[in-house]
Amino acid sequence: MEFTKTKNNTWLLSGNLTFENISKVIDKASDFSWQHSVNLDLSCVGDVDTSLLALIFHWKRLAKANKKNVFIFSAPENLMKLAKLYGAEEFISSKN
Repeated sequence: MEFTKTKNNTWLLSGNLTFENISKVIDKASDFSWQHSVNLDLSCVGDVDTSLLALIFHWKRLAKANKKNVFIFSAPENLMKLAKLYGAEEFISSKN
């Protein structure tokens, strides 16, 4: 699992993002300054589970508290299926 800041406050996540390694993502996300909205590029993500969905909701709440947003790019199909299952597609809507 990798979590790298690229440009324009875009963060590239790659690898599997499941319960087993989600804490690494949480630690890296402490680098979010919330001075700007955050872009999450999920184009290189493999397996996911509901822990990533919960983490995205958490980031969206933090962003809202700071009057910013979290934009999701290239969400994997399995994440979109989980979001649909929980009735949360509008929170994860992907920008490709």
